[in-house]
Amino acid sequence: MAEKVTLFVYDLSQGMARSMSLGLMGRQVGKKPVLNGALTHAIYHTSVIVFGREFYYGQGIMSAIPGATMHGQPMERIDMGETEIPQEVFMEFMDNMRETYTADAYHLLDNNCNNFTNDVCQFLVGQPIPNHITSLPADFLNTPFGQSMRPMIEGMFGPSRHTPSPSAFGSSIAPSSSPSAQATALTGAVARAGAGVPPTTGSVSFMTDLAQLQNTIRANPATVVYFTSATCPPCRVIMPIFDEIVVSKGSKIKGVKVDVGMAQAIGRAYEIRSTPTFMFFLRGEKFSQFSGADQAELRSSIDLLIYSAHPAHPHALLSLSQYKGLSGTPILFPSLVSADAVFAKLKTLLPTTDKALSETEIKQLDKIHAWIKKRDAAKTNKTAEPTLGELGATWKPLLGKITGLLPYESQFPLIDIIRMLVLQNRVAEVYAKDGNLTLINLFNAVADSANDSHDDSSAAKRPTALMTLRLACNAFSSPLLGTYVLSSAARTSTKQLLVTTLLSPVVQQRQTAASLAFDIGVKIAESRSKAMDTVTPSLSGGPLEDLEEDWIVECLSAIAAAIEKEEEEEIIHRLVASVANFIFMDESYSGAVLMSILGLPETLATKIETKLVRTANIVGLCREVQEMVRTAAAEHENNQK
Repeated sequence: MAEKVTLFVYDLSQGMARSMSLGLMGRQVGKKPVLNGALTHAIYHTSVIVFGREFYYGQGIMSAIPGATMHGQPMERIDMGETEIPQEVFMEFMDNMRETYTADAYHLLDNNCNNFTNDVCQFLVGQPIPNHITSLPADFLNTPFGQSMRPMIEGMFGPSRHTPSPSAFGSSIAPSSSPSAQATALTGAVARAGAGVPPTTGSVSFMTDLAQLQNTIRANPATVVYFTSATCPPCRVIMPIFDEIVVSKGSKIKGVKVDVGMAQAIGRAYEIRSTPTFMFFLRGEKFSQFSGADQAELRSSIDLLIYSAHPAHPHALLSLSQYKGLSGTPILFPSLVSADAVFAKLKTLLPTTDKALSETEIKQLDKIHAWIKKRDAAKTNKTAEPTLGELGATWKPLLGKITGLLPYESQFPLIDIIRMLVLQNRVAEVYAKDGNLTLINLFNAVADSANDSHDDSSAAKRPTALMTLRLACNAFSSPLLGTYVLSSAARTSTKQLLVTTLLSPVVQQRQTAASLAFDIGVKIAESRSKAMDTVTPSLSGGPLEDLEEDWIVECLSAIAAAIEKEEEEEIIHRLVASVANFIFMDESYSGAVLMSILGLPETLATKIETKLVRTANIVGLCREVQEMVRTAAAEHENNQK
């Protein structure tokens, strides 16, 4: 099936290029671009929309929901045609492109977003993007304004390969050796936007007004101000690190970036003589400062400022050797006893009516079978694994069709196959961006089946529920898919799957549900402690969205109830570990307070006294969780007084 390809065109100058063109470039701008005429009404940024995602280049190759990038809504949408190239092949092409279009390789004039989209469109539809977009850098440099701004741009991105044409300056307007503040502001803003550096990133703001900066410093208990300049190469190196550190600290600190070339009044007020300079403020008063692109000093200075502004979390004062010794790796189910047996079983369950699979579809199913066997062999022999393209062009629609052909209790071999497939990163990425909500529907089916009071075939349904739980655990093998199953789109279904199965009468199902609880806890703890990937969020899964308090309460309530009833020590171990991950260093204290109200410390004491928990390290973890609950609940109570 052909896929539509669209080019989104943005104006990085946000209209400034049109209004300033005559004064800056010495030429009157028309309403539309003039091909090959060096006239433009915008400074173009482009992206490609295909397979339901928007692909663009800045801090490396990135992707987003169409229209949801930092650039807002496009000024123009250009239909580039349709492509017959399968999504799997395109994603492999993207992998190869990442070697060329890295964050470090970005250059505003020589290697930019438009070069990227031009390559992508030629690959997908065999034609380039419009020439007036790709020729803009050369046209820009063939103006007096372009030549006056060239040193600033090359200071940020390195030398450009473009050279002005001999007749570029035949007009009476000569290149300016001293660009105006307005021109510098425009160029700096365009450079940052083109490179994918937003003016505001969570808790990081870009400011040019002195009064606004002073008000911000007074309003926040901890503020760090990063003084930079467009012609400072070390500033470009440290800027993404600054963003990453500040954003990772959440609400504990406010970060501000000031370009002293654009905000000269601020530079004078704070006596900035070199860039980069970092200035730290505690409750409105200057706390410390240093100059230079020293990443270690930046991190330690921010940590010291935060420690001074915010009391240490009570968990930071506890000795938690058992908790800190827990694996931070999710529990997965990567083995398949026999691929031959699973696929043979699936074929016996398929209906034999006219709605069954065609000969072509059977061949596609066999190709999936061969792919899984080849990957297993590659893991055993430590050879190259098969690519996503080798699965065939219709693997996913086929699996979706089979789901519709089978009754719920007969879907277990199919889900077992999907469980193995999602262990491959590219397959996981396909399901993470799945408009058909495949995983959500499978998760919901378990809860719907369990709640069906008119159905007495619960034993027949257990294999399907078990395989769905294993599939849910394997989703956490991929950062992107793990983030997806806890996203606002899927988290309710994930919670329902967990809550429905934690109290199952089947030990194996309860153990797998406890593994899912552990994996969710690992993801939550990781998002709380690990710096957000600000360079390639589309690959890492990006930051975990804030989880609603009601969602946390329902999950923890179900886990606490399961611990109270559970008699298998290993299952108790996984559940207690999941509670620890849910509540450790949680600044809201809500999870710990809930566990205190539900009597979890007393429940764990009973488990230890009755010898249901007797292994030394598990006993130790239970005692540590008791302390985590008690200290956090006590701190919360003190804060309420």
